[in-house]
Amino acid sequence: MDIFKMIMDQAAGVAIAILLIMRIETKLDGLTNAVIKLSEAIRPTGKQSM
Repeated sequence: MDIFKMIMDQAAGVAIAILLIMRIETKLDGLTNAVIKLSEAIRPTGKQSM
């Protein structure tokens, strides 16, 4: 019975970790999209020589 409880505790920990990783991934996707939009907004429209 102790082994079953240990396995269930580990499974719960893994499930929580997966949920947290998925939330972080969603927030990173949003941040990436915001950075792309910002970089497109400040990109010069005309060609400039260096």
